[in-house]
Amino acid sequence: MLAYESRKSRCPHMQAIERGSCGRSVMIRTATLNDLNKIYTNKGFSSNRTKRKGNEMKNVKKFMSLMIAVVMVLAMAVTSFAEEPTKGTITVKNATKGYEYTAYKVFDATYDGDAVSYTTPAANASKLDDSLFGWSTAADENGNISVWVKDGVDDADVIDWVSEHYADFGGTAIPGVFDETDSTVTFSNLDFGYYYITSGLGATVTINTAAPTAEVYDKNDAEDADPTKTIVSVDGTAVDNLTETDAHVGSVIGFEINAITTNWVYEGNEPSGWNIREEWTVTDTPTSMSIDEASVHVYVNGTEITSGFTKAIADSGALTVTIDMMDDNGNSIYPANLGEKEGQIPVKVTYTATVTKDAGETPAKNEIPGTSLKVNTYQFDLEKTDGSTALLGAKFEVYNGETKLTFTVNEAGHYVYDAQGTVDQIDLTEVATATITGLDKWDLTLKEVVVPKGYNQAEDTAVLKDDLKLVGDTTSTATVTVVNKQGSVLPSTGGIGTTLFYVIGAILVLGSGVLMVSKKRMGAN
Repeated sequence: MLAYESRKSRCPHMQAIERGSCGRSVMIRTATLNDLNKIYTNKGFSSNRTKRKGNEMKNVKKFMSLMIAVVMVLAMAVTSFAEEPTKGTITVKNATKGYEYTAYKVFDATYDGDAVSYTTPAANASKLDDSLFGWSTAADENGNISVWVKDGVDDADVIDWVSEHYADFGGTAIPGVFDETDSTVTFSNLDFGYYYITSGLGATVTINTAAPTAEVYDKNDAEDADPTKTIVSVDGTAVDNLTETDAHVGSVIGFEINAITTNWVYEGNEPSGWNIREEWTVTDTPTSMSIDEASVHVYVNGTEITSGFTKAIADSGALTVTIDMMDDNGNSIYPANLGEKEGQIPVKVTYTATVTKDAGETPAKNEIPGTSLKVNTYQFDLEKTDGSTALLGAKFEVYNGETKLTFTVNEAGHYVYDAQGTVDQIDLTEVATATITGLDKWDLTLKEVVVPKGYNQAEDTAVLKDDLKLVGDTTSTATVTVVNKQGSVLPSTGGIGTTLFYVIGAILVLGSGVLMVSKKRMGAN
C-alpha cells in the first residue's frame, strides 16, 4: 500500500521501534493533505481529481489510522521506561496536634517487581524471636540476611513483638511533619522498609515499590471508660454527685452522665480489627421518672455541642443520645486529649427528670449500664380506731409545716402526693385505713376535721419522718393509729338534773346518823 510505504520511508523512528531500539521520546511529524497530494502526484496519479477523490479519502483514512497506532505504541514505550520509585511516604491520618510522631525502620525491604522480601544485618539475627520469624543462615554480599514471618503466626503477635523491640534494631528516629489543615503527619523520602511509628499510634507499616505511599490511622492508644451517672440537683438545689436521694412525686432531679471515649474501636484481630469510631451512644432507662428531652445537653472535650448528635426518648421513656464521631470523609471529628488523659475524649450528658405518680407504688430509679441511681419516696398507713376496734366516719388533713398537702387517688385507692392534686382530705368515712404515699422524708401533722359520731375529736397527731417507710419496702411497716374516745352524757335543759340525787343522799346520811345515836342509847340502858 502506498500510504504504508510512504510512512516507512518518511518515519525512520517507526523502523527503530520495530527493531526495539527507539529512544524514550520520538518526534512525530503530522502529515497534511497537501503533503499527501504531493506524494500522490509524484507517484504518477492522474490530474483528474474528481475521479481520484474517493480513492484519496480511503488512503487518508488508512494513513491516519496508522499514525494513531504509532502514537499509542510510543506512549506505551514511554510508560515502560518510567523510573521505578526509590523512596516512599507514610501519611498518618487522624493525628493529634501536640503529639510527637516518630518513625523507625525495623527491616529493609527489597523487591523484584511486586514481590517483597525483608532483610536485616546478620548481626541482628540474635535479636529475632524464632517463634515468630525465620531467617537465612548465610548473609548476602552486603552482609544482610533475609527475614520472614513463619507460617501460622498471628499478625497481632508480630506487631506486639515489634512494638517492644523496634529500638533494638537501631533505626534512626525520623520525625513526622504535622499539617493542621487536615490533621495529618507525613514522613517523606523514606527508604523502602518495615517501619514502626510511635505516639499514641503504635503502628507498623511497610513501604515498598508496590506501595511507595501508605496511609495509617492514629488510634490514639487509649481505653474507653464506662459511663458513670450521678445526681447533681434536686428541685433546683445542687447536690454533690449523689447516687441516692430523697424526693417526692413531682420533684425535678438533675442527672449527669460522664464517660471517656476514643477515636478508635476494636472490632476484631490486629491490625485490621481497629476501626475509626463512627459514633458514641448511651441509653438511660428511668423507672417512675419522666426525662425532659429539652433539658438534654451534650459536651465533648469540655465544650457543649449543639449539633452533630441526636437525642430521642422512646415510648418506654428511655433516653438515647448518639454523638457523631466520624465526618463524611471518614476522619475523626474530635481531637484526643494530651497530658494526663492522653488519647481520651471526655463526654458529658446532662438532663433533668421528674418523679412521676408511679413512684407512689414503684421505687424511682434511673439506670445506665453499670450504674443505677435511686430516688427515695416515702409512705405510711393511717388507721382509725376507738381504742380496740376499727372506727369509720373520720376525715383528716395532712400538713407539712404550715402547708396543707394535696393528693391524687390512684387505682389502688392510695393517696399519692400531688402538688397539683384536687384531693385535700383523707377520707375514712367508709374505710378504716388509708395509704398516704409519694412523700418526701418530711415531718408531718394529721388534723382530724370530721369526727365519727358519738366520739370526741382526736388531738393533732405527729408523723415523724423517721417513722415513714420507703416505697417498695416490703419488710417493714409504718402505721399511724388515731384513737377516738366516746364522751360522757351531759344533762339537757329542763331535766331534773342532779338536785334530786343530792336531796336523797342527804336524807340517807341523816337517817344513818339518827339510827347510830338510837343504838348507843339503848345500849347504855
